[in-house]
Amino acid sequence: MIEKGLEESVIRETPYYEKLRATYRDSANFKRYFNILKRVARRDPFIEKLEKNGGKELVYLGRRIYTLQDDFVLNYIEFLRDESQIERWDKFFERYSQHIFDIYEDFVNGISANVVIFEIANRKLLRDILTKRTLKASLDTKTLIAERCGTVVNHLFNYIRNSLTKRTVVVDNMIVDSYEHIPFVPKTSNIETMRILSQSLKKKGLPEPIFSAILKGMTRSYYADEKLRIIEAIAKLPSLTKKAISDIFESQFFYPDEQTLTEIIDALQKRGRKLMADVTSKKKNIEEKMQNIRRKITDTTNIMSDSLINLAEDFSTEEAIENMVKRLHRNVIGNAYDLKILKWEYQECQDKENNLKDIMRFKPADLTRLVVKEEWDPYIMQVLHRHDEVADDKLQLILKDAANDIKHDEAAQQIMNQYRMAAFLKEKYDSHQIMDRFNKIVDEVITPLVKSIILEELVDYYPKLSEITTTEGIRFLGEEAAAGRVSMIEKDINVTSSEESASDVNVLRYKNLVSVLVYDIRGSTFMGAKLLNAEKESAIRNLFQESMLFVAEKYGGIPIKDTGDGGVIFFARNHYDIKDEKTLRPETGNVLPAVRCAIEMVQEAKLFVQKNIHRYGDWFRDVQEREIDFEGAAYAKLPPSYQSIFQVGIGLASGYYPREVYLDKNAFGEHDLTGMLVREANLYSTVKAKGKSTVICDDATVYNVLLNVDRFSFLNEAGLRIDPVQLNIQQALEYWIRQRTTRKGFILDIFKIFVARFGREMADTENLKIVLDDSDIVINDGIDVQLKKMERSKMLFELYAEVVK
Repeated sequence: MIEKGLEESVIRETPYYEKLRATYRDSANFKRYFNILKRVARRDPFIEKLEKNGGKELVYLGRRIYTLQDDFVLNYIEFLRDESQIERWDKFFERYSQHIFDIYEDFVNGISANVVIFEIANRKLLRDILTKRTLKASLDTKTLIAERCGTVVNHLFNYIRNSLTKRTVVVDNMIVDSYEHIPFVPKTSNIETMRILSQSLKKKGLPEPIFSAILKGMTRSYYADEKLRIIEAIAKLPSLTKKAISDIFESQFFYPDEQTLTEIIDALQKRGRKLMADVTSKKKNIEEKMQNIRRKITDTTNIMSDSLINLAEDFSTEEAIENMVKRLHRNVIGNAYDLKILKWEYQECQDKENNLKDIMRFKPADLTRLVVKEEWDPYIMQVLHRHDEVADDKLQLILKDAANDIKHDEAAQQIMNQYRMAAFLKEKYDSHQIMDRFNKIVDEVITPLVKSIILEELVDYYPKLSEITTTEGIRFLGEEAAAGRVSMIEKDINVTSSEESASDVNVLRYKNLVSVLVYDIRGSTFMGAKLLNAEKESAIRNLFQESMLFVAEKYGGIPIKDTGDGGVIFFARNHYDIKDEKTLRPETGNVLPAVRCAIEMVQEAKLFVQKNIHRYGDWFRDVQEREIDFEGAAYAKLPPSYQSIFQVGIGLASGYYPREVYLDKNAFGEHDLTGMLVREANLYSTVKAKGKSTVICDDATVYNVLLNVDRFSFLNEAGLRIDPVQLNIQQALEYWIRQRTTRKGFILDIFKIFVARFGREMADTENLKIVLDDSDIVINDGIDVQLKKMERSKMLFELYAEVVK
């Protein structure tokens, strides 16, 4: 279904999902290392796949892979301890290699990029296992294992790749140019890694301490000139925070000098001044609105105070005074809520202003603290600046200082003696030969090492060998896996992608909308028929309407129309200005206030009965068909017909202005609405459920809320939160993927609002009607609404304030 694909696309664009994506696809680090990879590696399908992902490649490894790779490491370490066990090792390796071949072939399945994904994920897993199994081993033992293990792993994977070429175009530049040139080093610090590689470096012509000393001396003079990209990114920042600046730095390979820092500070100040002007303007606008509300509160209070005095002077009944007090209460509370929201917005502006001032006072030292530096950066830097030369006098000083590090290493001294040459009054080293050896090591050892490190930064496997995956991590993996965006190796999980793709739909169009809320008072016809007293009916209905309007105005709703047995409320972002007659053009935004209003109206309707049940005896005294003891009665004990009198049916439709709804003044000079959203909201309000109020909204409303809230959860078929906390990652992932295809809606956790899929609105050429999914809701045959000739379809949702099982 298209609706299902659209819903999945909306979920992927929500702030909550974006936060998960940034965490588990490591967006900032990805940009940093991906940009480096493109500079040091040849183009191939794997790079194209990463570019499409926009984040780390996620790989799910089945249980058998873990067992196989752990057995391989254990058996090989055991074999190296006692090489007389060659026959035992050969038997194991034959079985192991066949299993790996079968899994490898099955996963690749003719897709070239999968070759690189399989090898990186498995080599990363093997490295983690090797690290764990050699944690207490000596440096010599680690060196031996790294060299021998690397040879075996490279030969095996090379054999498999060559075998796959019969059925698959294998592009393995990434693997050949990296892993196959270096030993299989356990994960450790760069210092220990270089010591493990010391034999490789000696074979290339330099002792490790000498190479490292030259590298250190050269790194000090480098900085990557990413200045223009960083300045451009700063100029586009919607908000200027330390986190935003740090994210920019983290995504670039950036070592600034003093001049660059000064230029970036200038860019920050320029952007800060622009944002400061925007914040100042917004603060001024908020201040004006708050002053207007304060004046309204004062004026209204004075007018109503005079009216109360007059009512007291001419006292006849308590009801008139009670109604006036309720009006005053509603007015003051409504304005107080508006004032509270504006104060919160004002404080938010104040915080932004203070933050901007702090950043605009930045010194170079403040900026330097935000620059990300990783331990492998000097090596990456050297790869990016290959074959740069060091001045002879500087190199001689570096070599002199490093000589102490090799004075106890006879082999290292013999190597360095080859480069000694006579000079005036003193000996010196042949700098050209040494730099030739240095560059050879960079090309043949450091560059492959750096490439392998970068590749493993760009691929993550799950489950992690030594880390617990959080519930949110499982949720993200489940969503991504079910949509086909996780590479599944040796899996036994049934992956079901969306039937229809909505990738070509701009789902962000739902982020800013306006809403129309229509509510219908249930049982009003029954009440009128029983009362046969228009005056009493009007008084009761007005009392109920007051309670509904109180809730609507609390959430910024604009009362448009009293329909007698219900009403029409409009929600727009600039409701203050519309109410104050400053504009008739609504601004689109977050429709969550409309959703919260609808839920609270249902709660207020129930509360209305609880508050007024003691008055039922008076209201319905003359019309009781049977003896009902209203005095002290509980709501649950009322006959169904009396229970339903103040239940409500609420319809909520959201959309674009002015295409789907239009606000104007009618002939009487009052606000009025026309358009499709009004008709749709009215249709939804007529939906009835046995023994309860209903809130029905369209998909646009739900999508808008999801795109504007920080967190949400999913409802399963039983109406409960999907939360596989008691399961291991394998079980939890299976559970999550299964629930993804059967879930019935969402939970807005912070607001405790439950959103259940309910049916569809369908429009043919003549009529607008609702087609139900499985539901206890019934729809009267006579509620179809005549429309102009059009075709339209929407998913519909029911909103609850509590879980309905």
